[in-house]
Amino acid sequence: MIEMKKQVTPGETPEQITISMIDQDLKDGVSKSDMAIKYGIKPWEVDEMFKHPLLKGRRPSRKKALSFTFVDDMTESTQFPSSMEDVTDEVDPNQITLEQAIDEAIEGVGEIKNQMQETQDAIIDMLSPAQFETPEETIAKVNGPIDDDEDDLEVPSFEDTLDLVKEQQEEELEMDDDAFEL
Repeated sequence: MIEMKKQVTPGETPEQITISMIDQDLKDGVSKSDMAIKYGIKPWEVDEMFKHPLLKGRRPSRKKALSFTFVDDMTESTQFPSSMEDVTDEVDPNQITLEQAIDEAIEGVGEIKNQMQETQDAIIDMLSPAQFETPEETIAKVNGPIDDDEDDLEVPSFEDTLDLVKEQQEEELEMDDDAFEL
């Protein structure tokens, strides 16, 4: 048997409508349109009331009546545990609580975060030198240590570089000419 909606009788608009009055109406299953009739106000005024943070998004509860009478014919001792102590005797000793699971998860995330930070620091150390080297230091690393007895390396001038390029081009032309003579 489904309970029919109660008819709301139009009333006079009260001087004050409180949140607790609206809350009780919602618990009783009174809809917004029924509230407008009950309090003798316009639907937009009901909408304005429901903009309040405590009422926003609330809906009337829908109570369904059973079509029969439901009777508890069981005693406490036959089916259900009488206390939490009885329940805890049946619990798996290896089972953890929700709080323990959350703590373990937080700890695991913390460890992963630390590992990621260490990895990031290691990558930064690998990619960025701690000290900047001068060109002479870089050359010394490549060629080995420079003896004080030897003369310092001289950086070739622009003209010397051009002369070297011309010599290489001439050698290539000579090699090409030899290839055609066969």
